[in-house]
Amino acid sequence: MTKSDTGVRGTNVCGVLVHALPARADEIARALEEIPGSELHAVLDGGRLIVTLEDTETATALSGLETIHRTPGVVAAALVYHGFDPDRGPAAPHVMEA
Repeated sequence: MTKSDTGVRGTNVCGVLVHALPARADEIARALEEIPGSELHAVLDGGRLIVTLEDTETATALSGLETIHRTPGVVAAALVYHGFDPDRGPAAPHVMEA
């Protein structure tokens, strides 16, 4: 396993509960599957979707959460779990500047 340019390795893993307009849940599920590092686990009654996000080599889990929030038809997205696994791949590039 190699280190990234920052010398840090590891992966952020986030569990997210998405609340969507029920009539658009299937459409939103398809959009969530297009987000780099995302995995859709369930589409539940009432427009609730369960998804995990992980860092990729081109995007952070945080950028995936931001994309979810901007997705038309999403009412809310709650980060319900965050973990950092230092043994899983190089960290995503730092995409936010201080």
